[in-house]
Formats: sequence, C-alpha cells, structure tokens
Amino acid sequence: MTRFNGIRAAFAALSLLAMGACTYVPFDAPRTVSRATDPLGPSALASEAQADLAPYGGRSAFVPLSEGNDALGARLKMIEAAERSIDLQYFLIKPDLAGSLVSRALIDAAERGVRVRFLLDDVFTTADDTQLALLDSFDNIEVRLFNPLSRNSIKAVNFLLDFNRVNRRMHNKSLTVDNALSVVGGRNIADEYFQIHTDAEFADFDMFVAGPAVQKITESFDRFWNDPRAVPVVNIVGADTEAELRATLADITTSASAAERGIYRRAVNSQYIADFSAGRLDALVSANMVVSDSPDKLRQPVPSADRRLYRALQDQMLKSEDSVLILTPYFVPRQSGVDFYAELERRGIDVKVVTNSLAATNHSYVHGGYAKYRKALLEAGVQLYEVRADAPQVLGDLPEGSDVKLTMHTKLAFFDDDRAFVGSLNFDPRSIEINSELGLFVALPADSELTADLIRQRLADYAYEVRLDAEGRLIWVYDNGRRRELLRSEPGAGALSKFVAGVTRILPVEGQL
Repeated sequence: MTRFNGIRAAFAALSLLAMGACTYVPFDAPRTVSRATDPLGPSALASEAQADLAPYGGRSAFVPLSEGNDALGARLKMIEAAERSIDLQYFLIKPDLAGSLVSRALIDAAERGVRVRFLLDDVFTTADDTQLALLDSFDNIEVRLFNPLSRNSIKAVNFLLDFNRVNRRMHNKSLTVDNALSVVGGRNIADEYFQIHTDAEFADFDMFVAGPAVQKITESFDRFWNDPRAVPVVNIVGADTEAELRATLADITTSASAAERGIYRRAVNSQYIADFSAGRLDALVSANMVVSDSPDKLRQPVPSADRRLYRALQDQMLKSEDSVLILTPYFVPRQSGVDFYAELERRGIDVKVVTNSLAATNHSYVHGGYAKYRKALLEAGVQLYEVRADAPQVLGDLPEGSDVKLTMHTKLAFFDDDRAFVGSLNFDPRSIEINSELGLFVALPADSELTADLIRQRLADYAYEVRLDAEGRLIWVYDNGRRRELLRSEPGAGALSKFVAGVTRILPVEGQL
C-alpha cells in the first residue's frame, strides 16, 4: 500500500507539472516601461489641436465616425500623419485586407521614426504569431499580447486548465497618434468593420477625439501596456529562424495587391475624409468624461470585479428624466437588469433598446441569453427593436439580391437626448463583469448633429419592433416597403441559429454571455 501511495503521489506530481507546462506564459519576461508622453518634441497634429481648442477653456472636440469605409480611411490617414507616436489597443486584428493595410501603414510610420506600440488581446486575434512577430521585428514597433494563452497547448486546453485567467479579456479599443488625436468606439481591425465586401458587414460607430480627453485615453492605454499581463510578443512566440523571417518579410513588403490599392484609395479619398481634412465637419466641443476599466478588474473575482464603466452608465441612466436609448449588439440584462429598466419606466423614463435579431447576430448563443427576458422587458414597458439582417438591401445600400448579412456592432447610448455614450462595452455580463472596457461620455448641445432622434426616425426602416399581442405572445412588426407586417417567430433565422439560442436559454451559462 505504501508503494502504491508513492506511485500515486508521483503520478499526481507529474500531472501537476504537465498541467503547469501546458499553461505556462512568460509573464516575467523583461519589458520596458513606456508612456504616451515619452516621445518629445512638437507635432503638427498636436499643435493644430491645441490652437483649435485654445478658445474653449480646456474642453475637448469630438466628431462622429459612422461609415465603415470612412472609419478605415480615418485610421490610415491618422497613421500617415503621425510624427511622434502611435498607440493602438484592440481586441482583435485579422490577416485580411484591412489588417494588411493597417500593418503596412504602421511599418511605413515606423520607418519614418514614429514609435508604434500595438497592444492586442489574444483570444480572437487570428493574425498568426509569425505575422505579429514580424511586425514587432521592425525598428520602432513593439507588439504586446494582453493576457496571452500558452503556446504549449491548444486554445481549448488553455480554457480547460486555466479558465479563470484566460476567460478574462481586454476588450478596449482605441487608436491614438502623437498623443493628440484618438479614435475610440466599437470597431476592431478586420474587413467586416470597414465595408470591405465580404459576406458580412458590421454596422459600428466611432468617435474622433481631440483635446484633454486624449490624455485620459492614453493614460488608460499606458496602464494596460505596462501591466504585467501585457507580454512582448517576441517572448511568447520565440525567435523565428532568419530564413522564415526573410520569407515572411518578402511577402509583407512586396507591393500591395490590386484589391488593397483599390480599397485604400476608396477609404482615404472618401468625401468624409476630404471634409474632415478641410475642416468642413462641425466638431462637437463639449464637456466629457473618459471612463476605462482598470487592468486590475481582470484579476479580481467576477462577483466583486470593479464595474467602473458600467456603473458610470447606470449613473447616467438614473440621472435621466425623459428617455434612455441604448444600441448594443449583445443584450443580456439578466433579472437584475430587467428590474433596473423596469424602475426607470416606473419613474416615467422612456427606455428603448436596439439590438440584433437572431438572424443578424454573429453570436446566436448570446441571443439566447437575451430572448428569455424579452417578454418581461416588454411587460415592464421597455421598447425593444431588433436589427434586420437584410437592412442593407432594405435601405438600398446594396443591390437587390445581395446576400451580405448586416450585424449591428454599435455600442452607443443616449440619455435625455443631451448626453451620449460611445465605447467598447456591450450590455451583457461578459462586458460588465468579465472583460475590461473603455468608454466616452459626451454632453450634447441642442444643435448637435449626433442625436437620438436620427436613430428613432429610422428604426422602422432597418429594425423589427418586438411587441406582445393580445394573448401576451411575441410578435415582430416591420415595414415591408408597402405596409406594416407582423411575424410570430424569429424573423429570418435558420434552424441551427434557433437551436443554438434555444439551448443557451436553458443552460446555466448566462454569466459568461
């Protein structure tokens, strides 16, 4: 028996060693602490922003950025204009046309002497390690992965053996140049966010930011960049052989493809970019508040994690007197959320929520977490709208018969029509409790071009209104172009999507959605 116990103990020890090896990440790898304010010297962007905002007593300026093609052009033009520094923080980048264009622009900037810091979350980034290591190999570019998975095992094993750590993700999204101009919002770096023809288009929203708010954005970036969980990519993937790097380098630095050149020209030469560059777009100069979750949130137990950004959103909703309008791609209120919105309705606040229909969403399982609360929300007085997957065809943005599917990815909210939120946070447990997020609150003057009314007026064009009929059953009401129609089941959704959403409704996974 003693011998058997010894063998069992040895086996247990070996198992622990194997598990440790499977989940090893070099969090103790050497790294250099750096700050957004490190690159010294003036830049044209910084000087121009300072001069333009001088009469406004320390306020910041904001310009909405809604169209995907314009959003790509804005990012490329910002990178091209950078003289001192570029800081990027994103949830994912894909090795597609958009990813290639942004990568080339970053390489060109680095070769001009611009310092580039690129911070990426690791879970959904599909650019492979060699591509990221190659980008990192250029002088003046450093790539770090936040809370990376171990490369000693596949992703599923990471989640199985190290779930509590790898489940916590950095979902913040921002691009800042010369510590003077930022773009924040919901977009990642992939074709579907920028109207590059694929089988899916993500309708999203960003905001240009100039002025003191930029410093708040880069302060948040610095906290994540210098956090122990931000690991230099070279310490994760190891050094490629010289031959491998040369082969990859030759591939990435060859002339851009015809498709890339066409997309680049369309993006940087759009009317929006021309108007922005010429100063013809009216900037919103107003009071504001930048709120970012701390990287510490990702180390705290989920039930007690710091919900800094969501608390700020709740505060704005509770301060409202007339209306709250929420646009979110993923809406999982849970019972506590139903109670919260019901209380707003009891106070006389009109609450509208716009989210994806089952056919439009890219995550059917998340829709299941929302669907179970629809009836309770409607009974409480909340008005629900679900975006149509065929909205581009309905609105005339695509030729009839096109099979491009629209998914709303916008994270936007309005409070009493005089305050707005834009950022990376979804109204679901994952964003609120598990991941880190970044958001911007802006006061809206009466003459602002960014208004909730613009959205309300077009809801009937691109969304179903979800209602209860006389018997308390769900119906979806929409305009077919000639008259109002109603449906009695999830419109446009396939059998597989319905099955996945249905399973999620009954499984105990709500806290992970």
